[in-house]
Amino acid sequence: MHLTDLHRCPACYGVSICPELYSNQIILQSERHWSGVFNAKNIYYGYTKSNRKIILKKLAHDWELRKFDSNICKKLNLKDDCKPIHLLNSSNVDEKLLSIVQFNFTWPDSEPRKGLVMCPYAYSIYDFIKPLLDKRTLNYKSEMINIWTMLSINPEPIILQILPKSHGWPVPTYAGVCGRLEVVAHEGEPISSLLHIKWHRKLKYAKKILDAAMDFTFKHDRFRFYLMDWSLDNIVANEKDEISFVDLEDVIVLDKHISPRKDLADWYQRYNRELVGPGFTFSIENMCKHHLSDHNLWAACYIIAGDDKPLLYPIPKTINASRPHLDKLLYECLNSDDRFKTISKLQHYISDMLLDEKLLGLTTVR
Repeated sequence: MHLTDLHRCPACYGVSICPELYSNQIILQSERHWSGVFNAKNIYYGYTKSNRKIILKKLAHDWELRKFDSNICKKLNLKDDCKPIHLLNSSNVDEKLLSIVQFNFTWPDSEPRKGLVMCPYAYSIYDFIKPLLDKRTLNYKSEMINIWTMLSINPEPIILQILPKSHGWPVPTYAGVCGRLEVVAHEGEPISSLLHIKWHRKLKYAKKILDAAMDFTFKHDRFRFYLMDWSLDNIVANEKDEISFVDLEDVIVLDKHISPRKDLADWYQRYNRELVGPGFTFSIENMCKHHLSDHNLWAACYIIAGDDKPLLYPIPKTINASRPHLDKLLYECLNSDDRFKTISKLQHYISDMLLDEKLLGLTTVR
């Protein structure tokens, strides 16, 4: 199982699912199929002995992993030729987490921000990762280097453990990690590849996307999760029409419970996304400076009704004739000042439509 890169540990994601991988309880599709199931981001397909489909993800391009390895000794203040085992001698790993997740309000990054951004204050990362450390199986230093590695390369395994599918979050079931390999359940096909389906099923997906936007914003008792990469490519649906968000690399995590300092004069004001031009654009700084943003709501409406292959458009003429408010509400969600109010109306309106069997019969006619 050369894919795991176990020899790189502790600069890896962990070892929780290694026993299953190395005892052949998880089987990769044979190499002759890899050309069809392999992409630049190192994604592989497989299945368990009980025939459950799974996905194995290295969570980065090969060149990204090489770049990370070439800088790791320097970043941890060790000799240039340090070996993985020497990483356990590094000091202040806890403090190094801050520099990865911090957003500098004074000098914001000139390049697009990637990975996990913890805001408004980076120190909240310690409370955020506490659930992972509470159930750790390795020593503290090893676990912290694992977390530092995931935050440096791709924080998805952390997010999937903080927001488990078993608690109702619309994400893949997390199976575990082994070396530099994450294993998750195969939860369906990208909605972007399902645009040929009947319109009423698209309406189901739209409702669940709106629900997810509200959940990521409100459901967690401590943090808000603003996704930076909303796309129908990154949302999959299964045969039960359940959806899952499958790319959780770039996420802004906002701590609702901080005590604002003077640098957050507008903290208790709600931030409504400004119209900053066409396309999918947003301001991390503005999201981080306010206790609540409508980013997820606008983003959900954008992929449903925006100007880039929207899920619900074109709306069938019969639906527009019998339910004209749908188009109006979608427009308001994209353009109004109070998306929280609009999205609540939209959720109820779509729920009502989905219960109308007569109406759904009309959607097969364009």
